[in-house]
Amino acid sequence: MSLYEKILVITDFNDFSLNVCLKFSKYLFHDNSKVELLHVIEESGFISKLFSSRDEDLENCVKARLPLVGKNINEIYGIDIKTNLRKGRITKEINEFCQENEIDLVIMATANVSDKSIGANTHRLIRTATVPLLVLSVDLDPRPVKNILIPIELYLSSRQKVADAVAWAKHFGAKITIISGVWDSDEETKFKVKQISNNTKEFIETKGIECKLVMLDRLETGKDFADETIKYMNNPENEVDIVMVMGRDESTEFNIDSRSQDVVRYARIPVLCVPLRKTGMNARFL
Repeated sequence: MSLYEKILVITDFNDFSLNVCLKFSKYLFHDNSKVELLHVIEESGFISKLFSSRDEDLENCVKARLPLVGKNINEIYGIDIKTNLRKGRITKEINEFCQENEIDLVIMATANVSDKSIGANTHRLIRTATVPLLVLSVDLDPRPVKNILIPIELYLSSRQKVADAVAWAKHFGAKITIISGVWDSDEETKFKVKQISNNTKEFIETKGIECKLVMLDRLETGKDFADETIKYMNNPENEVDIVMVMGRDESTEFNIDSRSQDVVRYARIPVLCVPLRKTGMNARFL
């Protein structure tokens, strides 16, 4: 059984990032799955176009290299992969490729370990992607997923991750850990957070999945919640294998919550950014 039928792997020809993407992707599909590899040549600005011969040389070089990369992937990883080349604005081309080819999942790696930052293209793609985006650190050692962490708040989008978590848990035979926190002094809000968290736990358990609820208290701000979530997921003793956060949010003009950005930035494990689905409901509070 496959989690996704059509997977897109983004490459910038960095061997480390491509290696981690391919190693993890093998856990997500079966022999009938379609795996695409995409490289986007960033379109030059006006000044660069005055020296277009250099751009043409680069494009010709990439065109010659891509088939060889595809062949090597097949020989080393046993993955039958189709290679694709596009030219333009990187995030725009990736998103258009996903729409045109009905991609179910995008996988990309980011070097966020040394300087605790994510690249501009990664950041933009998280904000604009309409399909789930799996972000991996380049130094990650891919492994099967046994414990899935989902942060739960009062946002509608927060609960939309649950369906994805359930699908992953069933695919891997994994358990789910919910982490939630209370930092608002309003007693009604505190009650709602706890009620939603407990209801989510009960719902997951009705699907036959083991679920644990971690409730944080004495938090002063949402930033504290993000910090504690990062500490929890990066603590080896908690044995978390992947964390799921909100990605694209149509209600906030394509901006992702700063707390989700922090999780992606500091994660030492895979992060699945789940885009908010259209529901006609307000994405803030229920």
